This record gives sequence, structure tokens and C-alpha cells, in this order.
Amino acid sequence: MNRDRRTTRSALGTTRRSATRLRRTLFGGLLGACLALPALPATATGAPAPEPTGEGRTAAAFREAARASEVPRDLLVALGYSETHLDGHDGKPSQARGYGVMHLTDNPDQHTLRTAAELTGLDPAALRRDTRANIRGAAAVLREYADDLGLDAAERRDPAAWYPAIARYSGAGNDSTARLYADAVYTFLAQGVRARTPEGEQLGVPRQRITPDRGRYEDVPSLDARPATGGKQTADASVLSEDYPPARWIPAAAGNYARGRSAAIRTIVIHVTQGSYAGSISWFQNPASGVSAHYILRSSDGEVTQMVRDGDTAYHARSANPSALGIEHEGYVSDPSWFTDAMYRSSAALTRHLADRHGIPKDRAHIVGHNEVPGNDHTDPGPHWNWNYYMSLVQSGGGLKLGGSPTDFSGDGKADVVTFTHGAAADVYAATSTGAGFSGTTVKWNDYFALSGEVPSSGDFDGDGKDDIVTFTRGSLADVYVGLSSGSAFAGGVKWNDFFAVGGEVPATGDFDGDGKDDIVTFTNDANGDAFVALSDGAKFGAGVKWHDFLAPNGEFPAVGDVNGDGKDDVVVFTQGTRGDVFVALSTGSGFAPAQLAHEFFAPGAEQPRVGDVNGDGKDDIVTFTSNADRDVYVALSDGSKFGPGVKWNDSFTPAGEFPYVGDFDGDGKDDIVTFTKNASADVYVGLSTGSSFGAGAKWHDLFGLPGETAF
Repeated sequence: MNRDRRTTRSALGTTRRSATRLRRTLFGGLLGACLALPALPATATGAPAPEPTGEGRTAAAFREAARASEVPRDLLVALGYSETHLDGHDGKPSQARGYGVMHLTDNPDQHTLRTAAELTGLDPAALRRDTRANIRGAAAVLREYADDLGLDAAERRDPAAWYPAIARYSGAGNDSTARLYADAVYTFLAQGVRARTPEGEQLGVPRQRITPDRGRYEDVPSLDARPATGGKQTADASVLSEDYPPARWIPAAAGNYARGRSAAIRTIVIHVTQGSYAGSISWFQNPASGVSAHYILRSSDGEVTQMVRDGDTAYHARSANPSALGIEHEGYVSDPSWFTDAMYRSSAALTRHLADRHGIPKDRAHIVGHNEVPGNDHTDPGPHWNWNYYMSLVQSGGGLKLGGSPTDFSGDGKADVVTFTHGAAADVYAATSTGAGFSGTTVKWNDYFALSGEVPSSGDFDGDGKDDIVTFTRGSLADVYVGLSSGSAFAGGVKWNDFFAVGGEVPATGDFDGDGKDDIVTFTNDANGDAFVALSDGAKFGAGVKWHDFLAPNGEFPAVGDVNGDGKDDVVVFTQGTRGDVFVALSTGSGFAPAQLAHEFFAPGAEQPRVGDVNGDGKDDIVTFTSNADRDVYVALSDGSKFGPGVKWNDSFTPAGEFPYVGDFDGDGKDDIVTFTKNASADVYVGLSTGSSFGAGAKWHDLFGLPGETAF
């Protein structure tokens, strides 16, 4: 890579692209001549609403269907987005033989298409292919479910009351999967939706806080919930996968795979579900489907579910089944909006783990698409799957977006290391720094914290000089738990916020108001690029408040650090990709200022960026690990208003597959670098900072941060 391109502009003065959004009116317009369908019969009559002009066809269809069936409009849109991202795929069926924007199904165990035809009087062909008919049909089915539940007019106006109807619409074969499906829909209601149809029409659902009335599903084991300590795991809702601890274990139907294998595992096959996450799980649990895969990943946040053990033969790739592991990715081949950065990174971490575990080379000869398996007529993952980016993540070790956080858990002025095992045990181990190594015996500091799928981090949340741990459950719960440090252990997790970092948002920590207590921030990481902050009062986090409306959009890498040395942490955003720009938004103490371009080429592609004060001048700098065959480490120092040129500070640190971090491990006021090998040896190496370079890596610990754990 040509490092001569790592230059910076003369000042932090070029404003990032405008935060102006296209805020189109979502209600209005006359349907009239826009659609060729005849008027559709209503299942219930609602009071007529004004119909302003300027509305698109799909928006009008949702409004009309909501009014006719008295299903809340935003709930309909969220369901459609959860199923198909509002893409009807020209009437082509999904894997589970579902059709249209609302995924009306016609398979042996689910007949919402037939039910919609009976309720509306519309021809099934129209329900399959015409978006207006499809949305109206789904709304009619939901209204029938609501009537079966006995919802009155007032309850029908409340989106929270529809939860059991949404769960039933899933067609799931068991209640846990039905709850997973409904939780996904309500997560989209919580985090909001901004989508574009294939025709270019934009639709949205505002971010809103709704506590769903789950009814009987409240007692159903949740695939997103924190199980009670010592609670019984069920076959449907276990949080532990024996093969990949971060994954949930939900077994496929016994007839959809074969016990054991007739050949050694030598290939990983990448699939796309052609359907939703929960719908695909349900399909693999359906004995009539005759298909399965070993793993399925969710688009919004990269959550992983295992359905067939590695040692068994899933039915996913015909001739390759005996020797292949199959990984399904939520989405549709024709729609790249499903291929989120969260899913790419989570899938890469899974693939890397499987390759290491089974001795599979990490190359394109052994990690292949379904379309590349001989004897198949499938096209997935399709032309929108970014193989170059994906393989760079597999080979570099790219994972969670953790750009840096303080880790002095003992409060002695030296940064320590911590690892979260996740899985059913959810243990937390810490090794404190002696200044020349990490304590020889790893000690369990907490025995139930950061379950599988949660995002852990650290910070001094009570301002006592000892860094604590925090975990973000994300998903539809969006709880935040903190374990305070005593200097030798972490206390049990206490809920400090009950609605923060929803869905697949990217959380981080930092002292944004400069009061000595670390706060939390979450980046929606989508097209909106909103950033919400919740301040700490020492015992809890306040409500999330929007501090910026265009930071780290569309999968960019956000990090936190005090760039100008004023005692308040700022936001640093790495665009990565081919541009490699770096933007900074300074904290005012009550908001983030407009983002300014601070460097034009740093941490491109799948490099691993971090933020820390590596020269000890009180201002945080930026660091990037190439994590390739070169193993280089580059630094760009902050002068308080911009970052200087990228300079190589180490030429052999963090090869592909390892996870690097930063911290002041010897307590001299300069942040050093650390890398976790994340292999069977699980070694930890540190390179100390001299203020102008990093020393050679020295082993400070020899069994810490095992594969599948989160260590920093």
C-alpha cells in the first residue's frame, strides 16, 4: 500500500457532507389513477383521513391498508421492512415460498396467501405480484388475527397490543421462534426505519419507544433475553452453541439434516437466505422443508444462530454437504441493503473461527459461494456480496467496532486486560498489569456478565478512578448493565439504562461532558447516522439524547477520544473502504460539533483503527493496524486541530486473525499497543510506546482471550 497517500489537510476545517436529510412526507396523495387494481374491500371501516398530495405508490398502499384494516401504519411498514426491506422481488418466491413486500406465504404449514385471498376477494396472482394488493392482503390477515385476539377499537390503535398477532403472522413452528420474529418487528419500530423501494420511493418509520404487550409470549423463552442465573435452557432457546460460543443454539428439524459426516470438513459455503432471519429459522425447523444450514446470521446486528452441529451434515449444498459447513445470511440476492457491515464482520469472525477450528485454509478456494458449488443451480450470495471486503475481514481478524476504552480496573494507573467468555457461563476474567507483564494467574472477576450477542466495553462510570465494565444487550431489549470495579473484582451487573443502543447500533464509552465520569454513546450506523449520548450521574445513565444527526453513517467505524485535550471526549470516525477518511466531531459538553475532515487517508479497507494518546501530550491520536502480511502499525498524531501524517511506528505487530487494542500498560502516561492472538495459544503481546515508536512485541501473558471471547 502506498503510504505516501497518508497526508492530511492543513486544518480541521473541511465540513463533512451536509447533515441535511431528505424528509419526505409519508402520508398523502391520491391513489386513483396510480394503480390499476380495482378498489379493494376493507375488513373494517375506519374514519376517513385527509390524503395530501406528493405520496408515492407504496406509501399510499400502506396508508390505505392501515386505514381499511385498522392496523397501525408504522407497524405494517416495520413488518414489511423486517420481512423484505420493502422489496417485492417481482413476485418471485422466497425460500419459504413467501411472496411480495409482506411475504404472504404458500407452503405446507403456512397459508397467509390463501387467507388473504379469502379475506379480500383478490386473485392470488395479484397478491403475489402487486404491491398494493400484497400490503392490503397482509393487513387483512393481521386484522383477522386481532379479531381472534378480541382487540377492540382502542386496542387496535395501540401498536403495542398487536404483538401476539405479529407473532402469529410469523407462522413459526414454536413460540420461541415466533417471539424472535415479533421482537425483530418491534425492534425496527424502536430504532426507526428509513428505506428505499426498488422504484426509488422513500418510506420511513420514526424512532419510537413502545413496550409491546406480549401476552402469553411474555412467558416464552426469549432468544434475545438474559436468562435468569441458573435458569433452565430449552432446546429452542439455549444461549449456548457448543461449536461457536457467541451463537445461539436452535436445532433444525431432525429430518432436515443427517447425523455425523461421511467426509472431513474442508469447505465453508456462503449462502443468502432469500427470506428473513426468523422466517429462515422457522423454515429450517419445519420438517416439510427438507433443508437446513449450520449457521444463520441476522442482517441488522450480525447475531448468529446455529441450527446444525458442525459434526453433522446439513442439507444446504447438495454434493458438497458431506464436507461443507453452510452459513446463511439474512437477505435477498438482489438487494444489497441486507448486507450490513455488522453482518459482514460477524460472519467473518464466525468463518475465521470455523477455519481455525477445522483446519480450513482462509482462501477463496475453500470459502466459496453457494453458486460455486458443483451441481447447484443457485446464484447466492450473488453479485452484491463484496467478496474482497469479506475475505479481508476473514484474513485480518476484523470484528466488533471497539476503537479503544480505558481498562485500568485496579486503579493503579496502569491499563489491564479483560476477556468476556460469553456463552452460558458468561464469565469475566481480568489480568492486571505489573508494568512489565500481566499478572500470571488469570482471575475471574465476575461470573455472569455480557451474554452471547451482547457488546461489552469499559470505563470509569462512577468516577472513583477504577474502570468498570458495561454491556449493551442491544436488540429489542436495549438494556445497559454495569459492573462496578472494587479494584479486585467486578460487582454483579446492575441495569443503568433500559433503552439504549437498540437493534444493531454501535455503542461506545467516554467522558463527553468532562465531569470525570464516563458516559455512553450509541451510533445508529445507518443512513441517518444519528449519535445518542446518555450521561452518567455515578449510579445510572440518563435518558439517551441526540448529540449529532450525521456521524458514522452506513457502517463507518466510530471511536472515542479527547482529540483536542480539553478533558471532554470527542468522536473520531474512520470511513475505511477505499477512501480512508477520518472525521472528528468535538464535544461541547452538551453536543457534538459538526464533523470536520481531520485526515484524508488512514485505516483504509479492513485495517483495524484505534484511538489513544501514544505520545503522552494529553491529546488522543489515531493508530491503525494493517493486520495483513506486512503487520505494520501506523500513527497520526493530534495537534489539537488535526492529525499529522501517518508514520509507521512498528513493522511487525498483529498479523491477520489477531485483535489489537491500546492502553497505558506501563503507567508512563503514553498509550502502548497490545494484541490478542485469538488462537489455541491465546497469547497476549505488548509493544511499549517511546513517544515516537512502539517497541517490539513482548509476550505479557500466555493464555488469555480464547477464540470466541471478547478481549481487550
